[in-house]
Amino acid sequence: MTRFKKRLFSFILIISFGLIPAITIQFFAKEPTDKTLHIRNFRYGKDPSVIRCNRGDRLHLTFSTEDTGHSFFLEEFDMDVKVSPASDVVSVFKTSDPTKEPEITKEVSFTAEHPGLLNYIVSKSNYRCHVWCGPMHAFEQGKLVIFPNTLLFFSLGCLIGILFLWLRSVFRNPARNPADSESSKMTDLLEKSGFLRKLILSRWPQIILTILALVMMYMVIMISIFGTKVSGRNLGVLMMWAVWLFLLVAILTPLFGRSWCTICPLPFFGDWIQRRSLFSPERGQTKGYNNRFYGLFLKWPDKLKNSWLRLIIFLILSTFSTTLVAKPWVSGLAILMLLIVPTLMSFIWELRSFCRYVCPVSVFVAPFSEMSMVTLRNKSQSVCDKCKPHFCQKGSPGGWACPYGLNVGEMKDNTDCGLCLECVRSCSYKNVSLFRRPFGSESVVRSLSEAWLTIAIFTIAIVYSVLYLGVWPVVRDYVNILDKQNWDLFGIYFVFVWTLVLVIVPGILYALASIGQRLSKITIPTKEVFLAYTGVLLPLGLMLWIAFVIPMLFVNITFIAQSASDPFGWGWDFFGTSNIPWHQFLPQYVPWFQAIFILSGIYFSLKNLRKKWLSYRMNSNQLFRISLPIGLFLIAVAVFMLFFFTN
Repeated sequence: MTRFKKRLFSFILIISFGLIPAITIQFFAKEPTDKTLHIRNFRYGKDPSVIRCNRGDRLHLTFSTEDTGHSFFLEEFDMDVKVSPASDVVSVFKTSDPTKEPEITKEVSFTAEHPGLLNYIVSKSNYRCHVWCGPMHAFEQGKLVIFPNTLLFFSLGCLIGILFLWLRSVFRNPARNPADSESSKMTDLLEKSGFLRKLILSRWPQIILTILALVMMYMVIMISIFGTKVSGRNLGVLMMWAVWLFLLVAILTPLFGRSWCTICPLPFFGDWIQRRSLFSPERGQTKGYNNRFYGLFLKWPDKLKNSWLRLIIFLILSTFSTTLVAKPWVSGLAILMLLIVPTLMSFIWELRSFCRYVCPVSVFVAPFSEMSMVTLRNKSQSVCDKCKPHFCQKGSPGGWACPYGLNVGEMKDNTDCGLCLECVRSCSYKNVSLFRRPFGSESVVRSLSEAWLTIAIFTIAIVYSVLYLGVWPVVRDYVNILDKQNWDLFGIYFVFVWTLVLVIVPGILYALASIGQRLSKITIPTKEVFLAYTGVLLPLGLMLWIAFVIPMLFVNITFIAQSASDPFGWGWDFFGTSNIPWHQFLPQYVPWFQAIFILSGIYFSLKNLRKKWLSYRMNSNQLFRISLPIGLFLIAVAVFMLFFFTN
């Protein structure tokens, strides 16, 4: 069976497992009834925060607010209910045409059913607030869940299908079916496309894109600091945390690895300071093609040549993320510091020390680049072994020394390579190229610092989903230091998150590694099993992040168009879009997208879990036993997130 046929068979099997329960539950739909509910609005939540009903139920809603004005915005049912203080009368606008005269009423009634096929496949909708009520207004939301929940049962069925395929692969005598070598699955992109090679060898495209990114960063900083203080209408905040974050997480990293690093403007000025040129590599003070004049060019301290510093910086920024998003000027200053710090560091330390050991963005892109479909490698290991000058590492007249200090001949994974492409230009043997490969080819964690970093980004994805996409206002009270000044609760949140990331989750994984080692009765050290367990978190972790950023962009599509016409909030209307009505992008399908990505994550995590142990030549029983503890952990996380996103 060819690789394509195997994938098609797996896909059909998984879908079949999902369709069986999804179709079956349609026969258990209950008869519609009438339900009366009172919706209490307040900063920054609604009570009830979850409305559960049966398909066809007639819902009768009344509203009140405890503080300022609010709204009940439910786009899938074409309603935007404006709620005013000290009044039980509401104004009901049509989301499809908010210019129409609103209906004035005390009770809003609608039937919980969608038209046509959507009536059977759309089970969850989010209701939001469309009246700005404070800095955390964007997180005021609740959910309407209609039973039977087709999406939930379809997702759980697909998960069972994935588990079936995984167990089938485990017990097919893995010792006789070793994984295909990575090189056999890779395609040389530069050899296949001469035009692409010319683009890479020329510095102009890369420099132009970097300068454009620098201009965009400058605009984001200026707009964030001097623009409107309402984060939902500040173009700088929206471009950074809705557009850029979505592109980085959902497109650039999974498809092209560290391609953002290729055009990242953060090291731009530092590189120019050290090289004194953008085009002409020349030998410098270090007798390499990396430093011509400026700077001390000190070696980075050996004790900090790990991921611990990046982890601490990432956790600090993650803990204060609410302030970064809700306060535009804070966001602008943070981005400005990210531009200044690497520039100053280039005067002191060699190469791109900031990118290698400090940059908080690399906390995300470095581990998850292992999942990407693009990688940089040598064409022939024997050519690298014979190369004494090490042009890729030290540079040549064709290209500068690797700013990450790497030798391509020693590269085994994507983690450290920033895809600056200098090695492609500097290699005199043309032995360095870009390759296309299957998604999720790597899941390498080499040290304890990398393990903790991987655990951190995995855990923070779950924390962020609960905090920002959840419907529990009490949770957001723990991070509300903006207008409620909940510093006591924030202290509890701070301790909880740091303990969860640094102690609890690593402790659980290490305990599972010890259990797996004992169950399988293998001689592999517990630390090695722990590192392997940590590595298989990467596929599911990446998909958790994608599931998180999807609504961040889809909800804000209209606000981005509005703010583009009036970037500073000064009453401009460049493109005629500053006053267009708010519409979300495909709101009824967002839970489906999220469920699909969670299922994809657990599929690739379990696949990589099996692949981890193939080189040890275990029998099926040993492979199952060593995989069981972390497999159950991954399944538990996947089930929890499926319930969270779909129910």
